[in-house]
Amino acid sequence: MLQFAISLGMVLLCAGGVVVLALVLAWQERAAAPDVRRRRLLWLVLPVASAVLALLLGAVFLLMAIWSPQSADILASL
Repeated sequence: MLQFAISLGMVLLCAGGVVVLALVLAWQERAAAPDVRRRRLLWLVLPVASAVLALLLGAVFLLMAIWSPQSADILASL
């Protein structure tokens, strides 16, 4: 049962990550001038995208770990 709860949480985390990426990219594209768009890209979009993608990679790794044959040992250590 714990596997399903963690899996649901990771799916929600992935969906939230996609929403955050969409919001940040839409905000960046709404800038009036090209230089403002470039500044927004460099100072906010790229760091946020890096952090969100790192979280998504961690979520996928955790899902693969808890659904592996050794998941009982992994879940016992949590």
